[in-house]
Amino acid sequence: MPLWLRKLVVDFVETGLAALFALALVIPGNLDEAKAQALVIGSALAGALIAATRRAVPEFLAWLRAKLGVTA
Repeated sequence: MPLWLRKLVVDFVETGLAALFALALVIPGNLDEAKAQALVIGSALAGALIAATRRAVPEFLAWLRAKLGVTA
């Protein structure tokens, strides 16, 4: 697994855990509350993935250029 991908995974896990721990998770009382909470959790994880991807893009592009033998 390339270094940029390992960094992306670690960064996503760290950011995602921080986002989930920051949420005040409660046990939903009904299906509507469960859906709303799932949406909030999904949004937090999507934000974590976007942040991790943004930080990994420069290293991914450098890796891709090296693999394809293309200079900047």
